[in-house]
Amino acid sequence: MKLFALLISLLIFSPNLMDITEVRNSYRYAKKSAENTEKFYQIIQKTNYKTDNVLSAYYGCALTLKASFADKRGDKISFFKQGKKIIEAAITSEPDNIELRMIRLSVQTSAPRITRYYKNIESDKKFLQDNVNKVPSPKLKEFIKGFMSTSEAFAD
Repeated sequence: MKLFALLISLLIFSPNLMDITEVRNSYRYAKKSAENTEKFYQIIQKTNYKTDNVLSAYYGCALTLKASFADKRGDKISFFKQGKKIIEAAITSEPDNIELRMIRLSVQTSAPRITRYYKNIESDKKFLQDNVNKVPSPKLKEFIKGFMSTSEAFAD
């Protein structure tokens, strides 16, 4: 009976773990090209991003990346505003979630200044520095440290 319960719980929770791992792996390369951004966007669409704040923030991130590769000015503005709104909503729901703060930091450091989406860079940077070693998940901790080692926000 215990084995059956274990198998059921693995079936229920494993897909989401696979989703977030695949999302994180795709996220690393998403901004390098329009093709990578589209792949990242497609991966997110296959997750439960509508009910999970972290996946929702990655979805918002994907939209902001789509804005950078959009041809039409109206599409650029629309994608960016929608993505920003989704990221901010996720952070409002979970302000102490380090992964959400990392996502926002990555978007704000890459966003053109004209968007005026840069006001949380210093607070998010400090939050990551103060909390990265408190992350209980070794995979997430490694992922965030990897981000910090390559992000221009931590270059100084």
